[in-house]
Amino acid sequence: MLSRNLRVAIVESDICWADKEQNLARVAEAMRRLPDDTDVVVLPEMFSTGFIADDADLAQQLAERGTGDTIQRLKAMANERSVAIAGSFLARTAGQLYNRAFFIEPHDDETFYDKCHLFGFAGEDKVYNRGFHEAPIVRFRGMNIKLITCYDLRFPVFCRNVDNAYDVLLVVANWPMARINAWRTLLAARAIENECYVCGANRCGTDASGVNYGDGTSLVFDFKGKCIVRRAEGSCIAAADLSPEALVRFRQKFPAWRDADDFKLSIKQS
Repeated sequence: MLSRNLRVAIVESDICWADKEQNLARVAEAMRRLPDDTDVVVLPEMFSTGFIADDADLAQQLAERGTGDTIQRLKAMANERSVAIAGSFLARTAGQLYNRAFFIEPHDDETFYDKCHLFGFAGEDKVYNRGFHEAPIVRFRGMNIKLITCYDLRFPVFCRNVDNAYDVLLVVANWPMARINAWRTLLAARAIENECYVCGANRCGTDASGVNYGDGTSLVFDFKGKCIVRRAEGSCIAAADLSPEALVRFRQKFPAWRDADDFKLSIKQS
């Protein structure tokens, strides 16, 4: 018997630049307004600070360990509402900086992922260390969920779903309006080619560098590439119900995954 639908709620924040306290307060407020029976809450990339890509001094000041205040407060929220929370934050390990994604489950289970594809166009690769591990897949409430970060979305081999290893691809991002058509197209493409749900969590507003992210660009696509996100008028929360039953039926009816090429992913070490 398949699990019930997985309800995903994306919190589309206008992130306050370098103000962790204000951003965490906004997340806490959004948590109080979640749709009933929400299972997974998805926050944008670097939700607590903004995408600080070219200021190493500021990044060092704001960076935290995975045991720091930001993650501890998210764990408390996850436990209180019995939801998983995903996103990314500015992390420090042994003095090195990382754009670190997280998937926090109730009862303090946690999974971290350091972004592999750093956005050199904005100087991210000059400030942060890249990760050298494949994006993780987490089993949560009956579905397998893969977690990637922003620029990772442009690399289909990195996202490739092998033998239906995952059912949902979560993409946490700060994707600007200047390239928003690519965002929509790539999200839909990853859904179609991998026969999975894809949830793209983007920020909104304009950051301190003057980059505009628009509004209402957080999207959810089903396995056919159809947008299924719902958003109440005036709300910062975009929600969707993901059906494991419908996904299995489609994969059985149209099993393109069986004809996929076999390969082994090799992540560049430099």
